[in-house]
Amino acid sequence: MAGPYAAAHDELRQAAFARLRLLEQVYGDDIPWSAISHGFECNGEKVLLANRAVGIFKPKQMRRGALSIKTTRPRAGRQNIYADAEDADGTFVYSLQGDDPDNHYNRSLRECLEGRLPLVYFHAVAEGVYTALFPCFIESIDVQTMTCRVSVASERSLASGEPVLRDVYAEQIERRYAFRESKVRLHQAEFRERVLAAYGTRCAMTGLPVPELLEAAHIVPDAHERGVAEVNNGICLSRIHHRAFDANLIGVTPDYRIQVSERLLAMQDGVILEGGLKALNGRVLALPEKQRSWPSRELLELRFKEFKGWAWVWQK
Repeated sequence: MAGPYAAAHDELRQAAFARLRLLEQVYGDDIPWSAISHGFECNGEKVLLANRAVGIFKPKQMRRGALSIKTTRPRAGRQNIYADAEDADGTFVYSLQGDDPDNHYNRSLRECLEGRLPLVYFHAVAEGVYTALFPCFIESIDVQTMTCRVSVASERSLASGEPVLRDVYAEQIERRYAFRESKVRLHQAEFRERVLAAYGTRCAMTGLPVPELLEAAHIVPDAHERGVAEVNNGICLSRIHHRAFDANLIGVTPDYRIQVSERLLAMQDGVILEGGLKALNGRVLALPEKQRSWPSRELLELRFKEFKGWAWVWQK
């Protein structure tokens, strides 16, 4: 095998990673296919990041290996023909393409394995929406099951083109940490997509319809024993209202009324504070069309008790 990070300075791969970092600044971990399909520029040429029709992608400008792999989310009622999953050893299990382990798609993954070449894993979190995990590496290929194992590394792994020498135990710990971190990102991205879809991609407090400015606020946090990743534990909010809700500057009663903290009501400032926050006091939350997606009254009651507790703290 070549050095662990022999392709660390490959210009095309680095340009692809740079483009994805820009997309993450705009979309976070919910990158729409329309943004991915634009590709990026490298040496005056347009280079594609992925192909809608195939899961394993190698752009025409790339000499060796693949640039990306993709897991799709089937439309309602359709079956996903690929059996991608996660494994206990800190890797994703990714299905090879077709039934020939030596076709040109699968050969490109073998080249990534042999050359320790980094690639991007576009993991679908909703139909046409992806979280980009990178840099990823092919750890092994099993032609019997027609699968490969994919690990996620930190970008500091690509800081130098020289082999990084470390003991196997430390490498396993780093890989499992990166894997857990990636699963948290995927979990949050999937939760956001479900919540935004339930609320018609509008802020439940203001009606703001700009997806890039909307987030899924947990009523009860993940760390809480009741913090399930279900739509009825979430509210679609703009970024500023999400922060205000998390900071208990805005609360929601079990009967879906918005309550603004005394601290905010006592402040005097410009349009955003007056019209965007204080004016919400007493309004009713805009609820999803389907009642099963409405915020849980029980969870709202738990959270509103916390809000009232902070009201006492502000008074101190």
